[in-house]
Parts: sequence; C-alpha cells; structure tokens
Amino acid sequence: MAKLTINENPQGFTDTLTITFEDFSEANAGTLADRATKTFTYAIPAGSLVTKCSAHLVTAFDDSGSGDDLTITVGDGDDADGYLTAADIHTDATEITYVANTGALLDNENGKVYTTGDTIDILFSPDTDNDAPYSLNELTAGEIKLKFEICDLN
Repeated sequence: MAKLTINENPQGFTDTLTITFEDFSEANAGTLADRATKTFTYAIPAGSLVTKCSAHLVTAFDDSGSGDDLTITVGDGDDADGYLTAADIHTDATEITYVANTGALLDNENGKVYTTGDTIDILFSPDTDNDAPYSLNELTAGEIKLKFEICDLN
C-alpha cells in the first residue's frame, strides 16, 4: 500500500490500495473454490491509530459465469467489519459507488489504536445470497480503491 503525499491527502487519508479483478486470477490468488472468500491484508504497526476507511468502486466487478453477488468487508481480527460493513460491488447487484466509515470502529467512534502490530483485513465474499455459486477466479472486470487514515502515534 503506497503512502499518499501531502498534496494527495486533502481529507486526511494517508494510505491507498487498489484491487482489481486481476488480483483474483489463479496466477495471483491460486485456485479458489466456489463461494470461497479471499482476504487481502495490510500490516498495521504497533503505535498506530486508524481513524478513516473508504472505498470507491471505480468499475463494478463481474464474472464469466452466472455469479450475481460479491461483497467487500473491511476490519481486523477482532472485528471483521469494524471499518466497512458488507457492501455490494458486483455489477448484477445494487453496487455502491462510494462508502466510508460504516463499521462499528469508525461509525460514531474515534477509530482504533493498535498497541501491537496487526493487519487490516479486506474480505471479498462471492455469492453471499447463496443462489449462484462461483469462484473469484472467474472475475473478468472490476476495480476498487480503498483509502485509510493511519496516524503514527510513535
């Protein structure tokens, strides 16, 4: 995840991560079973405070089969949706365009302090409505940009 410059950081976001459908290819993600959730992680060092999390769906995700549902959830090992609760990002669903701070750690809270190192966990879950199973390896389109504000308390 790349650090943003001060000029790129007008809203206090310090880190950005872009995930595309290509990150789910067998070459990049290995073979994924139907309905298997794929988790991306970002290391958070001890002495950090996470105060913001947002997602911008640049291009809705789509697959080569009959899949019609894909959600993204962002949190950590203590609270899987602490930063962003499940948001639809599949072209066949009512996908989001922008979403921010919907998780319990940020919605009406002041963020989370990490006294020990941890990770932000970004979960992509296909077919959460259990009607059209597919593998994330089948994705043929999609791009999402995540931004975080991570303050160094050291």
